[in-house]
Amino acid sequence: MDSRVALVLIVAVATILAGCSWVERPEPAGPAAGNTTGTDDGPSIPYDRLAAHADALRDRGYELRLDVRIRTPNGSENRTVSVASAPDSERQLIHRRTTDSTLDRFVDGAQLFTRFVANGSTTFDSADLGAENVTFTTDGRGTVAFVNTVHGSSLRTQRLRQVYEFGEFERAGNVTRDGREYAAFDLTAAATGPNATVTLNHSSGRILIAPNGVIRRATIDLQGTQRGAPFVYAVDYRITQDGDVSVQPPEWLDRAGTSENTTANGPQTTSASG
Repeated sequence: MDSRVALVLIVAVATILAGCSWVERPEPAGPAAGNTTGTDDGPSIPYDRLAAHADALRDRGYELRLDVRIRTPNGSENRTVSVASAPDSERQLIHRRTTDSTLDRFVDGAQLFTRFVANGSTTFDSADLGAENVTFTTDGRGTVAFVNTVHGSSLRTQRLRQVYEFGEFERAGNVTRDGREYAAFDLTAAATGPNATVTLNHSSGRILIAPNGVIRRATIDLQGTQRGAPFVYAVDYRITQDGDVSVQPPEWLDRAGTSENTTANGPQTTSASG
């Protein structure tokens, strides 16, 4: 497919490359459930589906895998993230791998333990989330937004929103995966507009939604050129399990629990944000 990608796509990619924080920044509030919005330059965003996805997993455990591959003339990103989150036990384990570092996070109640590996050194750290007013789940009274909790922010729904921002998806019937039936939506067009700087020669994508509203999988793969250089934007978001999820302490926990901002190799301490 040959098309021009709108400037909004380029701005979004630049934002993605800027990085992330421990608790993901809240997304701008969307319209009421049941509505979609968009601009003349980009596709509509089904906020109701994003909200239903988060609501379905609000009190349920989940395992998530996210693969991101981005390449532009301004920079590149290759990132793999896996999350196992169990609200019943208030435990969560995250593993993030990039081309030059790995980050592991284990949450047990209000305690956060991290291991960060980069440039040949390993850094262990621990922190009290309670002291930072970060809770694992909502308190049921609406005083804490779900997106600001450990369980909610780690769903990375902003990645799902970006998938919708980059393409138009249309219903493509139902499909069965592992004995379960899902509503399928296939990519029919990439975002196009008059201010494009990207030419696409490949575009594909699919979204699978379970009857309970969980977006089981959302993928998009856009490839082409930007100002004569290779352009790639590929996201593969998967909920591999939901419901009964068991999170066990990692083998490195003892090192993190007895160390505060300590580095295994050398005196330099590496920041473990991401």
